[in-house]
Amino acid sequence: MATIRRKKSEPITIVQKDPGPWPHVLINWLATLAVIIVFGLIMLFSASYTTGYLRMGDSFYYIESQMFCLGLGLGAMLLFSRIDHRFLRRLVWPGYLLCILMLIAVLFSAPLNGCRRWLRVAGVTVQVSEIAKFEMILLTAHLAAKAPHLEKLDPSSPRRIPVRKWLYQRIVRELVIPLLPLVPVVGLLVLEPHMSGIVLTTAIVGTILMLGGSGGVITWACAGLGASLLQTLLGHIDSIPYLQSRLDGWTHDLTKMTDQTLQSLYAIGSGGVTGLGLGNSIEKQLWLPESTNDFIFSVVCEELGFVGAVVVILLFVLFLVQGLWMAFHAENRYCTLVGIGIMAQIAWQVFCNIAVVTNTLPNTGISLPFFSSGGTSLILLLAEMGVMINIGRGGERARLERENRRALREQQEKRPDNTIVLRPDMGL
Repeated sequence: MATIRRKKSEPITIVQKDPGPWPHVLINWLATLAVIIVFGLIMLFSASYTTGYLRMGDSFYYIESQMFCLGLGLGAMLLFSRIDHRFLRRLVWPGYLLCILMLIAVLFSAPLNGCRRWLRVAGVTVQVSEIAKFEMILLTAHLAAKAPHLEKLDPSSPRRIPVRKWLYQRIVRELVIPLLPLVPVVGLLVLEPHMSGIVLTTAIVGTILMLGGSGGVITWACAGLGASLLQTLLGHIDSIPYLQSRLDGWTHDLTKMTDQTLQSLYAIGSGGVTGLGLGNSIEKQLWLPESTNDFIFSVVCEELGFVGAVVVILLFVLFLVQGLWMAFHAENRYCTLVGIGIMAQIAWQVFCNIAVVTNTLPNTGISLPFFSSGGTSLILLLAEMGVMINIGRGGERARLERENRRALREQQEKRPDNTIVLRPDMGL
């Protein structure tokens, strides 16, 4: 019987000395990220100095806090950029259990505005749902990457397999198993309640499975079924006052619209094409609630107008395209799925935030990445950016290794036919 020799794997290190060379797309991606961060800091200071003075007695309160968290986040980004992705993969289950315990602990915390979303650790307030997003990206990518390669289960290949086995692979291994860890997380977020966290976490996991090819067309069919069920659910939520109040305010009737949405539309409309000028927003003078957080895009529209809003959107689009390019050129499937998940988180938060402030979606608490104030969100986002840097450098290293092997193989194939190969039995 023939035996299969397993290739000896490289030793797993915690911190890599040299993750790989820096590709041009990664450098451009980092430049785009730097522009977004600086732009976000400028707009946060513009949106917050009045609120900081009137509420905290310090115009620099919000920007100073954001700068401090930015410093911590950049340190986390540097650290995660050198952490071996194989080491991160080994920690997915312990991290998941810790995340579940933290979500349970949140339920016993003091409520704020009728919700329990924050956990106070060593005098620092942490929003656990942000940690849950990061953890679900790593865990979903791990479970989806463990499934066998699709090529081996293609019914059209010479090596045919039973349809039942193929369906088991597509539905159970590639779809059900990666989705199972999401159920307890969603259940705990419902108890907080944290509907925006549920939407974002579910959307991130779904995007990983759909763009990663898990489940094939079955995943897309399930996504369509899920959207239909959500529409049906929204029509029968009279028993949930929290959700019903948000939906009641989602209307074009200005007399029934929520105050946040109404003031947001006033800000967007008054900005016009070119805006009122940086720092000249009127709505941020305590008229617009959460102008430093969920509705900071409204301040962007009021001060910089339609032009400024388009610039912000184009920056994020460029950032996402560059990030997805690196993800799809990663060194292995796990890194690809992690990269898709991180970029999906940014994409969904940007889309939902802009949709909320423009009354396209019901009012819910979703921050604008790198713009809104929030220490936990910023630190974790920058840590994820560090993972993306590691993925980009690792993908470039793998590409160069493939090219070197291909060049060596071509060189060997071009060897002249008249080359004399000496053997020991030739008696020379």
